[in-house]
Amino acid sequence: SFRAPEPELVSEKTFTGTAPERLIFIGDIHGCAEEFGKLLETVNFKQGSDQVILVGDLVAKGPDSLGVVNKARSIKAWGVRGNHDDRVVRWGQFLQGPAKGMSESDLKALEDAGELPYSDFELSGGHYDIASTMPLCDFSYLAQFSALITLPDAYSEWVVAHGGMEPTKAIADQDPEVVMTVRNIGPDGPSSEKDAGDAWFEVWADAIGPLGNSGSSTISGKSSNTEKETAKETDPEEGEENENEDTKEKRSNIKRQSSANSPSAPLTEIQFKKVIYGHDAGRALQIHDITKGLDSRCVYGGELTAFILPGEELKSVPCQNYDGKDASADRRRRRAFLERRALSLRPRRKRRMVLPRIAPPPVRAHKFSHASSHGNAQI
Repeated sequence: SFRAPEPELVSEKTFTGTAPERLIFIGDIHGCAEEFGKLLETVNFKQGSDQVILVGDLVAKGPDSLGVVNKARSIKAWGVRGNHDDRVVRWGQFLQGPAKGMSESDLKALEDAGELPYSDFELSGGHYDIASTMPLCDFSYLAQFSALITLPDAYSEWVVAHGGMEPTKAIADQDPEVVMTVRNIGPDGPSSEKDAGDAWFEVWADAIGPLGNSGSSTISGKSSNTEKETAKETDPEEGEENENEDTKEKRSNIKRQSSANSPSAPLTEIQFKKVIYGHDAGRALQIHDITKGLDSRCVYGGELTAFILPGEELKSVPCQNYDGKDASADRRRRRAFLERRALSLRPRRKRRMVLPRIAPPPVRAHKFSHASSHGNAQI
């Protein structure tokens, strides 16, 4: 059975030449290319002097996933792989591998028989459409995103993930699947569900303890501009609303190692860094002292948010609600692609060569004399 390679766990970024003036971290874009462009304008992004870092889920749900990835590649953005990015990458690797040359009807037959390689693969989910039409240069760019990014120099106290981190493990021991999907830490460990234990960032804050007043938040569950409370999340992949306070269990008591927060500490030791992440639309924007959750529900009519270093400044733009809309640019591109492919595969008729019709030469009229060759003989 086909299994795609896991993403690289961690990419240790370095600055080549002069360090950028600003690092601009952007939350889950989910195919909202227009809002992505507007946010870059709002933060006055300058290519060459700013570095954009995306917290994952560039694709799916919104109207123009291909446009988002192409734009991100064009501005040389760094990024971590989100769970929706991961599904698109796995689809693409399957289509470029064992499914190469298969028609959509062949894939449908595999789906109906339950023989697609992953349980989350479905032809109607949008991820297949994106993977099958994404240009190879953009696909390769998305596929090289790692699960975690560590930052150099003055920013070494920060780490970037899509879902979150497991507090009991060193960076080098994190599980890419957990990093992409975690929301809570429960009695049985990390979970993507919010009804098991506590939010991972609360457990993380308790683990850091006296390093800061990590329990307080600047903005929690609110939009960064309007600060209106967000509506309850309806997509099961994005989780449920905050769990009832009465059902919360006692948070884990995790001891820190003495070298935990030294910038030079190896990734094999537990390091409690500040984490910038996305993924959790149900809780919406979560800006705490040592964790910054930037999923502000863009694709559901919320906002697309940027967090800027140095200065820890927040900027955002409003987004349309694309939830449940099918007439997306991705689907239109997919239909156009299939139409072009069908035309290219259609057998061409041999055209007969038609010679120009040549008119026959005109018949010349001959003049005959009634006179006898013997002179003027009379009858």
